[in-house]
Amino acid sequence: MMKLNTTAKALLIGVVAVALVAVAYAAVGRSPAGPAQATEIAAEVATANAAGDCANCPYAGTDKCPAAAAAAKKPYVDASKCIGCGKCVRVAPEAFEIDKKTGKAKIKVGASKAAVARGAKVCPVDAVIQ
Repeated sequence: MMKLNTTAKALLIGVVAVALVAVAYAAVGRSPAGPAQATEIAAEVATANAAGDCANCPYAGTDKCPAAAAAAKKPYVDASKCIGCGKCVRVAPEAFEIDKKTGKAKIKVGASKAAVARGAKVCPVDAVIQ
């Protein structure tokens, strides 16, 4: 397997960030600013990431921050898949409970990632999205 140096990693992260932005714009039916601006944005993000901290990134602390978007992703139970078997509750009662109205599992507020992962592992229909 090939190892990437810091500059290559930063550039790769920038390219991925630009691609994600383009996909997001396409999903909502809008066009991104343009190739020149996208390249400039990718260069700025890559430079900040190469420095090793988000504080130098022009998008740190904004809704355009790629690191914040990844961190904000919360686990949930896909109610359309859940069959209410309760296996997740039996394995990780500190993280899951059955909703009395729907009869489906839901993740408790403040549940640890480890406990959610245990419950997800035993779900027979892969309804726990991490």
